[in-house]
Amino acid sequence: MSRVKRKEDVFYRLFREYGQKIVDTGEVYQKIFSSNYPETRTLISSMKNYENVCDDQAKRIFMELGNSFITPFDREDISVLTKRMDDVVDYMEAASSRMDLFAVESMRPEAIRLAEITVQAIGELAKIMDRLSNFKKDPTVMELALGVDVIEDEGDAVYKQALADLFSGNVGTLEIMKWSRVLDRMELALNACEHACDIVQGVVMKNA
Repeated sequence: MSRVKRKEDVFYRLFREYGQKIVDTGEVYQKIFSSNYPETRTLISSMKNYENVCDDQAKRIFMELGNSFITPFDREDISVLTKRMDDVVDYMEAASSRMDLFAVESMRPEAIRLAEITVQAIGELAKIMDRLSNFKKDPTVMELALGVDVIEDEGDAVYKQALADLFSGNVGTLEIMKWSRVLDRMELALNACEHACDIVQGVVMKNA
């Protein structure tokens, strides 16, 4: 029995650490997509380092999964949850790197708001990871996961407004091309947060 508990603790610890690493990445992401841009452009290169740190954490989870006969919940759910959390970081890095790649010179207010909303969702995801070990008894896990759906809805509205503003006729073609690609990755980062929480919702329901 103690061995089972130890294996469960390993996965919960790894997910808890992963959540915090994504929070750390999100903090830099929000600094980049702020009213201080383009001064914050110097932070863009550091996003790759944060992505690498998070990739290493994902690899640790997959290695543990490969070496474990006993897991705290369905193996497939552990795998997919890890991939969706990895997506959050990958898309944040992709959005940030496009700012540099496309030589974007000024920030758009919708991008600032999207980054803020994404960091809010990331914070809720990290809270879920902190409580995941008690998901069978703690209703807060499901409440937090459902709450991210609401946050994503707000982000979706901001994204749509951002596209409407881009194609309003007041923005040049080149800027439309640049920002549509940046905003696309920003939306995908937020969607990945929701998708990770959807996996958690499924885990809770399966074990209810």
